[in-house]
Amino acid sequence: MQSPLTNADTLFEQLLQDLPPETVQLAREFKAFVRAKKVKTPEQLLRLVLLYCGLDKPLREVAGTFTVLYEPLTDQSVAERLRACGPWVKAMLGQMLPMAAVARLPEGLRFVVIDARSIQAPGAKGTDHRLHISMDLVSLQFIDVLVSDVHTGETLKHFSVTKIG
Repeated sequence: MQSPLTNADTLFEQLLQDLPPETVQLAREFKAFVRAKKVKTPEQLLRLVLLYCGLDKPLREVAGTFTVLYEPLTDQSVAERLRACGPWVKAMLGQMLPMAAVARLPEGLRFVVIDARSIQAPGAKGTDHRLHISMDLVSLQFIDVLVSDVHTGETLKHFSVTKIG
């Protein structure tokens, strides 16, 4: 039984209209979407990516949402599908955010995003570790990655500021 459209469904449909026309082709080209099994279309796969990465939902909640909207999917299956999506998402972002505007950055400067995420082992009730990352927003490459214990909080002290170039 198909569930009635919600505001989230309407927003997702609008988002699909704003994506580059090559989105589906890129999903196949970068092997993020290889075959239709439980995830039937590249658009459904993108929904998984956006739930997990965009809305920061846990794998179990992403799987539950997908199950309600489409068909049963485990959190382990979601994780496996997401593993293949990095190059595809990077290619889509490259289409949506042309680098020509950013190429004019003064020498030695870059855009860096720093964040941390709590990690739970399967079946855990709380946080087991924290993943701290810094990423170059232009190249979409990780600069530093640190896995710490649960008692280490978010701080800029985990990252060194170095001159580039």
